[in-house]
Amino acid sequence: MLPIVAIVGRPNVGKSSLFNRMTAVAAGRGASKKFAVVHDTPGVTRDRNYTDIEWDDSGFTIVDTGGLDTDADDRLIDRVQLQVDAAVAEASLVLFVVDARDGIMPHDMTVADKLRAADKPIFLVINKVDSERFRNEAAEFYALGFDEPIFTSCVQNEGIQEILDRVVEVLPETEAEDADRTGIKIAIVGRPNVGKSSLINNLFGEERMIVDDRPGTTRDAVNIHLVHDNIAFEIVDTAGMRRKSAIDDELESATVQRAIHSIRQSDIAVLVLDVSKAVSQQDKAIANFIARQGKASVLAVNKWDLIEKDHATHGVFLETIHAQLPQLGYVPRVFVSAVTGQRVTKILDTALEVYREYCTRIPTPHLNTLLIELRNAYPPPRVRGTRPALKYITQIETKPPTFLIFGRNTHRLRPPYEAYLTNALRKEFGFHGTPIRLYYRNS
Repeated sequence: MLPIVAIVGRPNVGKSSLFNRMTAVAAGRGASKKFAVVHDTPGVTRDRNYTDIEWDDSGFTIVDTGGLDTDADDRLIDRVQLQVDAAVAEASLVLFVVDARDGIMPHDMTVADKLRAADKPIFLVINKVDSERFRNEAAEFYALGFDEPIFTSCVQNEGIQEILDRVVEVLPETEAEDADRTGIKIAIVGRPNVGKSSLINNLFGEERMIVDDRPGTTRDAVNIHLVHDNIAFEIVDTAGMRRKSAIDDELESATVQRAIHSIRQSDIAVLVLDVSKAVSQQDKAIANFIARQGKASVLAVNKWDLIEKDHATHGVFLETIHAQLPQLGYVPRVFVSAVTGQRVTKILDTALEVYREYCTRIPTPHLNTLLIELRNAYPPPRVRGTRPALKYITQIETKPPTFLIFGRNTHRLRPPYEAYLTNALRKEFGFHGTPIRLYYRNS
C-alpha cells in the first residue's frame, strides 16, 4: 500500500485547490491546465477524496478532507470531522493548510493542537500567498509551533513542486504502483459471509484464504497475484463490510477501513452477493460507495448452486437485482458458486472486458457527431424560460470515462437530461461495467 498524505485545515483555506494542483503538477499538466473537477455527487463533503501521485520515482496517495470546523454541532459537519480524523489516523504525513489572507484564526490554533496530538510528521502550508505582502505578513504563523512553513499560491501555481519534493524526502521509500507490472487490481468486496474468500480459494485451486462460517474471518485486505489467460491480476480479499452502527470492535472498524481503502485503490471492484438471501441495505450501501468512487465493477452472484431453477429463474434474478441495485444497472452480473467452482473464472474474464471499457477513450469527432444527433432529436428542456445550449463535448479522462461538455446555461440541465446523455453514450460506445462522469463548462 502506498503511504498516505492527508490535507487538513479549517474550511475555505484552499485544501481542494491544493489537492488538484498537486495532482496536476505531478501528472505533468502544468499551471495552464486544471485537474478534473471534484466529485459532484450529493454528500461529497462527508467523504475523503483520494488519488495516487508519482513524483521523483516515488509513489504516494494524497487525500483531500472536509473543513475541520471544531465549533460546529451540525450532524453533517460531525461526520466530516470523523472523516478527517480517519484520514489523519491512516496518514504517514499531514499537510496542515492555513490562509495567508486571514492570518491565524482561533480554529487554526485548535486544529494545530489536534494535529500535534496525532504525533505525525506535519508540514505547515501557508496558502494564498499571492504577493510579497502576504509572504511578509505570514510571519505570525510561526506561532503555531511548526517547522519552516511552505508558502503556496494555488492560483499562481507557486510552491507546489516544493511540497512534492519535501513530501518524498520524508516518506518511506516506495515505488509508484504500475498497473502493467502488478496487474489489474481487483478488490473483492461485500458484506460478511457472502463467500469472498471461498471464491478466491476456488480461483487459485487451493486454500489460500482461511474460510469459516463465522463472519469476520478475514481481518485485513490481502493482496494475491495470479495470471489468467496470460493476463496478470492482483486480487485483494477484503474484510466483510458491516454497517458502522453494527461495529463495536476497534479491530473490525480498522479492517473495514482497509476494505474501503482497497476499493479506492482498485481498478475494478467485484461486489459479491449471496443469492440465497435478499439484497440487504448494506449491499446497497457498498454499491453506492463503489459508484460514488467512480470504480468499474462486476456483480458476482454467489451460491447459485443453492437455488432451484427452471427456464425463467435466471431472468427473474437478473430483474430483481437490477431493481434492488439500480445504481449499478450498467454492471455485468456473473452467477457463480464458490463451492462447485461454477463460472468462477468468468469473474476474471468479465473483469478484463470491463477494464478495457474503463480505459476506453473516444475520439472527439465521434463524440460531437453523437451530441449533434442527441440535441437535434431532443433539445434540453427550458428551465425558467431559458434553454441550455450544448455546443461541444470532449473526453478528458479515462478510469472512469469522464467527459466535459461546453455550452451556455449548462447549470440549468436537469438529471433526466443528463441520464439521456449518459444512456446515449453507453448505447453508442459501450462502457459496459464502468460509470460515466459528465462535467460542464459555460463558454
